[in-house]
Amino acid sequence: MSFPVFHSFSRIAGSFALCLPILPLRRKFCERRRRSAELTIPSGSSQGSSPSPTCHHRLSPNEWTFAFDSMIRSEDGRLAFTDFLKSEYSDENIMFWWAVQQLRSSNANEDEFACQVRQMYDLYIAADSPHAINIDHDTRTEIIDRVEGAASAEPFPEDIYDRAQTHVYRLMEKDCFSRFVHTATYKELAKKLHLPQSFRFNGRTSPL
Repeated sequence: MSFPVFHSFSRIAGSFALCLPILPLRRKFCERRRRSAELTIPSGSSQGSSPSPTCHHRLSPNEWTFAFDSMIRSEDGRLAFTDFLKSEYSDENIMFWWAVQQLRSSNANEDEFACQVRQMYDLYIAADSPHAINIDHDTRTEIIDRVEGAASAEPFPEDIYDRAQTHVYRLMEKDCFSRFVHTATYKELAKKLHLPQSFRFNGRTSPL
């Protein structure tokens, strides 16, 4: 069975509609999910580190992080960056990042949440997944053990994909974005979103 390659992120969210049976929402579960989606910086983060996937760009410690975080949270930025990643055959990373954002902010009950988790697992994590993301062996193994080893009556943890999301976020920020900023597409996007067009490295300003 083949899966579609999503061109827009609305289609990713729409694919989760298959997981929505008519069941009463469990308010305690949903409220806990909403609180976990609040945009905060984790304790212990330093001024020189990259933000977590839930950090708002205004709290970013430097121009590079600010530019990437602002871009990835903008619809125009995500679509432009996705097109760039497609040219490098690595758009599965941003597709997964956005899917986790949608999962975290959804009001799904436990059954719906479990369905979404398994659907994402089939798309991005499993050995035969059509859009396998680039994560380390330990992170992938941890998720596989959680999903394939979970008892049917046991709910998935709400942070099941957080570690993997952080991994692909940092990979895109440090690697893919460093190439994207040199493209004409980024220059146009930077003007539209009021992002930096040059970055300071070791005290030197590097023009794009």
